[in-house]
Amino acid sequence: MTQAHRLLGYLRLNPGASSLEVTRDLLIVNVTGRVSDLRAKGYDVECKRRTDGYQGYWVREKAQLELSLT
Repeated sequence: MTQAHRLLGYLRLNPGASSLEVTRDLLIVNVTGRVSDLRAKGYDVECKRRTDGYQGYWVREKAQLELSLT
């Protein structure tokens, strides 16, 4: 399993996870690179500010995009 696939599964279970949380839990150092890999494969990964002020990543699934559930 690639780091990008591990990251995808992690973000599905932990929406809004920060780069630091991903690095700590998955030992992936280049999180932004793996996010770019996922985007290149067609996944919609959004980075936005969380309520605590940190940036986090969310995977927007196709069903959410089709139904506009964000």
